[in-house]
Amino acid sequence: MICWASQRGADDDERLRRISLSVACEGQPNFGRYQLVRRVSLGGTAEIYKAKAFNDRGFEKVVALKRLLPHVEEDPDFVRMFVNEARLVAQLDHPRIARIYELGKVHGSHYIAMEYIYGRDLGELQRGAGGNRTPAPPGFVAAVGLQVAEALDYAHGFVDVHGTPLHIVHRDVSPQNIMIDEGGAVRLIDFGIAKYVGVEGSTAAGVVKGKHAYMSPEQVRQEPLDGRSDVFSLGVILYELLSGERLFRCDNVLDTLVRVEAARVPDLREAVPEVPEELAAAVMACLAREPGGRPSAAELTSALAAVCGGRGGVEPQRAVVELYAARFDDAGDTETEVTLDEYRQALRAAELGVDEALARRDASDITIIPDTADLAAYVEELRRHLREVRAAAGAEGARSPHEATPPAHGAR
Repeated sequence: MICWASQRGADDDERLRRISLSVACEGQPNFGRYQLVRRVSLGGTAEIYKAKAFNDRGFEKVVALKRLLPHVEEDPDFVRMFVNEARLVAQLDHPRIARIYELGKVHGSHYIAMEYIYGRDLGELQRGAGGNRTPAPPGFVAAVGLQVAEALDYAHGFVDVHGTPLHIVHRDVSPQNIMIDEGGAVRLIDFGIAKYVGVEGSTAAGVVKGKHAYMSPEQVRQEPLDGRSDVFSLGVILYELLSGERLFRCDNVLDTLVRVEAARVPDLREAVPEVPEELAAAVMACLAREPGGRPSAAELTSALAAVCGGRGGVEPQRAVVELYAARFDDAGDTETEVTLDEYRQALRAAELGVDEALARRDASDITIIPDTADLAAYVEELRRHLREVRAAAGAEGARSPHEATPPAHGAR
């Protein structure tokens, strides 16, 4: 999630007017032809609702409705990125990628209606019902990795209707963007910051897009990206699933980015000896510092398929279902309806500044784009740390990245 400090001032009633929120007789808010059921998530730029669409014959379809927040509608770059996401994903047709049904605009507010997945994201599954991060069974990890690798292989090799390769790079492969349904099927979501041939606009100098703890080293260095950047991100996820520990995350963004760029990864089999050798080798290959040392998504798919189908292997979907059931004893999705008060609370939350948003969420979920006045200093400090890390690399040798902590942001 990208968190952007918004301008405050307009009151809730004005924001409600701007999005032309109507109220059904039951008191449920409607958004155009969609009836909002409940808010699923709220980020710095958009909110997602479970919603229902009806036609004149009474046919009902449940969708996930992703709507840009009012303050973001004022930024043409974010609107363009949002529209590009819809145009891109609408072309993709793969069982491991969530489908988009409609791109629209209701009284000045852009939205995407997309497939609603009855399940949880991988981050929730990592933490379990008790909220504690614990190692996941190797069979589950291989199964999830295989399905995400299949989605990435498809996206990386996608060609449009004219036969032009789009060279899609997701750029935000993270636990929050991997959804798992109750039947064990895995889907990759949120191509909102994907890079592909023909995309409008560009990333501003110094702005790093994605969740920083799951970036690739070349993302941190702001180098050109290809599909192997996504493979690195998936490798971080699989490593953390197997170990039950965060790989690169530090207490602040800058230190995390320094660790990501250095990409010093403790040997997985030494950290978790019970991980099968073939699975550990596949994960460690993904985490090579330079893209040339990593497998493609297609090669990773083959390696993980071999792990799942090897001696003692488990059918991928069954492995996912078993862990889902073990970690969550619930009836799945609820039908609690959103109220006007809850909607107004969502609008107030959308007015939170960066500091308050960080206080309310896991900082690892957010990449802060600093104010323009601070951006140059922020990027220069990151570059200085990277120079220091490289200069010290020879002296440090094979030391673990967890043996020494880089200076805190702002330290001199």
